[in-house]
Amino acid sequence: MSSSSQSLVEQSKRRAAFAAVDKHVDSSVRVLGIGSGSTVVYATERLVELRRQNKLHPRLLCVPTSFQSKQLIIEAGLTAVDLDDLPELDPGSDSFASVNVTIDGADEVDSDLNAIKGGGGAHLREKLVANASRKLVLIADYRKDSTTLGEKWHKGIPVEVSPLGWRTVKRQLERMGPELSPKTEPAFESAHPVAELRQAVRKAGPVVTDNGNFILDVSVGRIYRAPAVERLIKMIPGVIEVGIFCGLASEAWFGNEDGSIACRVSPSQSQPTASDQ
Repeated sequence: MSSSSQSLVEQSKRRAAFAAVDKHVDSSVRVLGIGSGSTVVYATERLVELRRQNKLHPRLLCVPTSFQSKQLIIEAGLTAVDLDDLPELDPGSDSFASVNVTIDGADEVDSDLNAIKGGGGAHLREKLVANASRKLVLIADYRKDSTTLGEKWHKGIPVEVSPLGWRTVKRQLERMGPELSPKTEPAFESAHPVAELRQAVRKAGPVVTDNGNFILDVSVGRIYRAPAVERLIKMIPGVIEVGIFCGLASEAWFGNEDGSIACRVSPSQSQPTASDQ
């Protein structure tokens, strides 16, 4: 990609982040989840602008999903709070939520708004916050917009594992077969999955997550049945969390190669405005 095209993509990612924040965050939002990654930097930039315009809740609380996002929140002059310190938004509701909306990035998003996350190693906290949110809104660029997971993301499914017994978990992951039962279609493409321990950069040894765990990147090719693959991996003892996010996102914004932006809404979820939260 040329430098001019790269610049257009960055501009479109910034526009997509601004549009997502403008649609979903206003003075009615009391608790906001802040995700991780490059697009979230732009989202935080927009939050700072809205605060200067007095368009945010005066006591807005921001829930970070990683060390990076906590630093972004602090540097922006916003208030960071731990997820466990929050009360439930509506104790009378059938579903639990303590966060109004979470804005986050993604490594890949399919046509059903299932996503692969964890390229930055923060998917455990990202999933905890997303699961406690009324809405999860994803931001990415066009290179991460696909029909099927694994179509464009070729670095494997990030799987956070306990350092105790990680080799055993690796062996079990590599024994997974794509046919989960004789009467079902294959769940993923590869007949021989490969799980690699993620290595650190500018540090000898493996990546250690914010939670003190290791990450195995599990390559299975294209993922045809994302919920089934998520469940299959999660059932292996020693697996802490899987970087497949199914049924959580309600909306995804993409920055396109030509500088334009696009939005895709989950067909299974209605989309109230920020004032309806």
